[in-house]
Amino acid sequence: MIEDVDEYLLHVDDKKPKKKNRNEAFTPNLCHLLAYRMKQPNRPIDLAQLYKELSISTQANFKEEIYAIIPYGERYTQSFVFYKDTVRLVDSSANVLAEKFLYNHLFMDFESYKRTLNFFLNKEMNAIPISCSKFSLIPFSLTSKPTIYCWVNPGRIENLYSQGSTTPTIAQLTNGINVGIERQQRPIFTRMKRAFLTHGIIKRDIETQPVNVTMSLLEYLNISSTKITRKVTKNLQYQHIPGFALNFHQKYQEIHDAIVIEKWLDAKSLPKSENV
Repeated sequence: MIEDVDEYLLHVDDKKPKKKNRNEAFTPNLCHLLAYRMKQPNRPIDLAQLYKELSISTQANFKEEIYAIIPYGERYTQSFVFYKDTVRLVDSSANVLAEKFLYNHLFMDFESYKRTLNFFLNKEMNAIPISCSKFSLIPFSLTSKPTIYCWVNPGRIENLYSQGSTTPTIAQLTNGINVGIERQQRPIFTRMKRAFLTHGIIKRDIETQPVNVTMSLLEYLNISSTKITRKVTKNLQYQHIPGFALNFHQKYQEIHDAIVIEKWLDAKSLPKSENV
């Protein structure tokens, strides 16, 4: 007797019950999904159809390389997390997942990381790339909700398609997923470059093996060699990574401690509430 009917699928060919792997309900292979098989050139993947095919998970997998995080839902409180061959639907906003990404990989809080990266890149940025030693993610705010971000892995962008100045750019990833980005190509290239430099900073801090300073950033980061990634990294070498080895974590700690002290002093200076 089958106890968990929903864990069994009827195989189309032999009509025999086939047990469904528990993990497949939450992290199915992309090629098994109708939304993926129905994909069209120059159009983003159908998220509404994809939503029907996935079980909602409570957490993302941060141990595997992420290709994209796409916010979803009426208030964007859920997110699709795409990997090389699979996808998860997570009951968390994309912004929250970005913060968890930093903590899981670098044990850093978002605000201190942001200030440290602004210091290294010598630029005040609100939309900052996040990275670990293996890959990076670029944020793109939504026009309808500027405080919500879609996150895309620049090292896995196969191609970019634009049909006009008023339509989103379609980023085609190396795993076949198409993501709509509400930016034109030039600013996308700029953000990709920043993300690659950020990736280089983090990787250099963690992996300290000797490297030829003239080594191309494309090879050093071990990202996909595509028409787009080659264009962005054409003149970038290891020696162009800002700062010096082992400096990022040290600077982060200084900035983090300063923020903690600043918040403590602000709390101490607040007027005490009077008893009524």
